[in-house]
Amino acid sequence: MKFAFKYFEELLASIAISIVVISAFYGVISRYILNNPVAWSNEVATIAFTWTVFLGAAAAWKNNKHIHLDLVYNFFPNKIKIISDWLKNIILIAFIGFALYLSIQFTITAYNKPTAILRIPFSYVDVPVVIFFSSIILRSIQKIIK
Repeated sequence: MKFAFKYFEELLASIAISIVVISAFYGVISRYILNNPVAWSNEVATIAFTWTVFLGAAAAWKNNKHIHLDLVYNFFPNKIKIISDWLKNIILIAFIGFALYLSIQFTITAYNKPTAILRIPFSYVDVPVVIFFSSIILRSIQKIIK
């Protein structure tokens, strides 16, 4: 369980990218080898790609692999760096908290709208945004506690 929590974003992103590859591969095989194209493979790949992007971005934030400007930051003394990091995370939590609220509202609204081919609720496409914002808040709180 500890492993799953520690690598939550990476695990889900890995599953999602695997679904993208398998679905796209099946779509190509069915179209060009079996001469029987399936429409759903593109939609599955697109939905899984959305999951991959947002979960990958959350993993990048967790591991401090996102793009940031540190030219001036590197010249700060350690005490100022700690205060700056703490302040950055507090501001980020407030901003992302508002974005999380809006994304939850959007996802709830999208539940009644079906996707074009699979006819599943469109909220399955939107929920990775909610997971992304939730993960950013959770990991920022962890950074503050450290």
